[in-house]
Amino acid sequence: MKRWIIAALVSTVMPATASADDKSSWFHIATSDPFAAPGETAKPNGILVFGGAYTAETAGGSWPWTSPDYTDDYFIGGAYTRDVFDLPLGFALGGEVGASLRFGNTDASGEIWSGGRLSHAGIVLGNLNIAPAVTLGLSAVSDTLPIEEEREELYDGTATLLGYIGAELSFRVKTMPNVELVYRLHHRSGGDGFFGDMHEGSNANALGVRIRF
Repeated sequence: MKRWIIAALVSTVMPATASADDKSSWFHIATSDPFAAPGETAKPNGILVFGGAYTAETAGGSWPWTSPDYTDDYFIGGAYTRDVFDLPLGFALGGEVGASLRFGNTDASGEIWSGGRLSHAGIVLGNLNIAPAVTLGLSAVSDTLPIEEEREELYDGTATLLGYIGAELSFRVKTMPNVELVYRLHHRSGGDGFFGDMHEGSNANALGVRIRF
């Protein structure tokens, strides 16, 4: 009897495990572009247009599900991304360069950033693909926001040049494989005092659209 039970469990689990990387299954973890046509490779380039609002919180307290408080400052900008190296298990390594206009409860200022980018092909839920990525680099601004000025006084540092972290999730559907809806936490970081003697710069929750080509 025990043998029959074990055999039944094995026969149930094995097909589900085998389908984890099967593009025909409703749910699977992708190891390549799940919506690419047969023989087609993933589009390596992307243009992102996005914008958002700055929070009054640290990075950990700025995620949308934490219900952060917001400042009266905003930004709108764009970024160019390119995947350069295809890595195992659906990962890709590349780079990003971007610029934004910051405005609101202060004089307008500009920001530029650049860094390396690690992305993954993500998961597939039917005709929906959800994929994570993170950009790590440097961010420079022409002038600081009020929240950054407060933290400059707190840490006795300068927020003109800081580290940059852009953590994102992108969403796209099979019928429009080259268009992504993107959520990003736009974070300027002092790297625990490494950049400008700062521990925290600024954080913004942002939404945008990326075109892949």
